[in-house]
Amino acid sequence: MNLHEKINENTILYYVESVREEYDEKSDTEKVTHYTLSFGFYDCQYFVNVSRKDIDEDSSFGCCLDGDSKLFDSFEDACENDLWETIKTKCKEFDSWYAELCA
Repeated sequence: MNLHEKINENTILYYVESVREEYDEKSDTEKVTHYTLSFGFYDCQYFVNVSRKDIDEDSSFGCCLDGDSKLFDSFEDACENDLWETIKTKCKEFDSWYAELCA
């Protein structure tokens, strides 16, 4: 799901995508279990990998990050604090988008 959404003055969310799905027998559909979000943070690119379990348990410390070492610690802190609500919201929006796409 391409977004190119400006989150704040220094952060852009480029996209959210599914990394892993599993079949849900109750709803007879595929459900996303892991997500990747691509961010621009200042002049650096970062990828955040998060599971549905972490989102459901509201555990920002479960995020796995990959990207430029230059601002890595600052971005990690932002994900665990300032960006966590955005990450959860965008993953839930992705779920809705994905369900429509697969319907």
